[in-house]
Amino acid sequence: MINKIYKNLIIILFLVLASRSHALLLSSPTDLTLTLSPESPRAGSKFTAEVKTFVFEPVRANFRWFLNGKEIVSGRGIVKEAFTAGTLGANMTIRVVATSAEGDVFETQTVVSIGDIDFILIPLTYTPSFYKGAALPTPGSLLEIFAVPHIFKAQNRLNSNNLIYEWSIDNQPLPDKSGEGKNALAVQLADVSGSEYDVMLKVSSLDRSAILQKHISIKTYEPEILFYETNSLTGLKPAALNSFSGRAGDSFSILAEPFYFDLASLARAKFNWSAGGVAAEPNAKNPLLLELAAPANTDSQTAFNLKIEDRKTLFQQAEALINIYATK
Repeated sequence: MINKIYKNLIIILFLVLASRSHALLLSSPTDLTLTLSPESPRAGSKFTAEVKTFVFEPVRANFRWFLNGKEIVSGRGIVKEAFTAGTLGANMTIRVVATSAEGDVFETQTVVSIGDIDFILIPLTYTPSFYKGAALPTPGSLLEIFAVPHIFKAQNRLNSNNLIYEWSIDNQPLPDKSGEGKNALAVQLADVSGSEYDVMLKVSSLDRSAILQKHISIKTYEPEILFYETNSLTGLKPAALNSFSGRAGDSFSILAEPFYFDLASLARAKFNWSAGGVAAEPNAKNPLLLELAAPANTDSQTAFNLKIEDRKTLFQQAEALINIYATK
């Protein structure tokens, strides 16, 4: 009799558990996932968080969203929420609790560390010493890129030398340029006019618990020649000239500056001057310097042309013309 009662209790308990099985489900981390877009938000930027599941119908489920422990929104079918990233180095804990239509509870969370990557671009192209602007990359030139990551873990900034750097250009990984501490990238730009590059860098800690990713777009420009009046006593006048007017009988000097030429190309380049369409010998001491003496007691006009070209490259070249006038 006792055995029969015991068996009946087991059967009843089994039926009760079976009828309430949804309440005893143990969710796995993959039942509810949370993704960010962009994956690595920068300080003050907007980003979105979205939950996804293949276990229950999200449109019928109730979602509760928490930021740093405080509930910010709740409601049925709320699978996406917008956020504003905090200050550099801040942590944002985003937690989502979902209750399915059957009453099963699932949850997920992620900690967003607000970081950034600064890029320093150093085109190895020529600019004169008086020029206050930046050098520009040109086709066939060498470009150096340095990354300065601001990446944090538990609000402590990680040592940049201990981070893993993964570089790619136009979605092509550069494994030989990537690795621990490799925060610099040297790029030999293609000798193609008007080329553009998308450089992507992913920086992560050794255990991948902290990850940052950032793109930078690089556009190439053409080398150019600008002319400036110069004087051995007063020096160079930093205003570019299209033409120059002097007095008959006077001597004057015009300096050509080859902006944005690759340094290696400029070192082997040829400097071809012409005056009125006739080839002229360059200055023996400085092929970029045009030293003139205007004829006395007469008006004169001459068009001087300079072409700089590196025969090993197609687009490391430029040509410019300046008209020189002398009047009585």
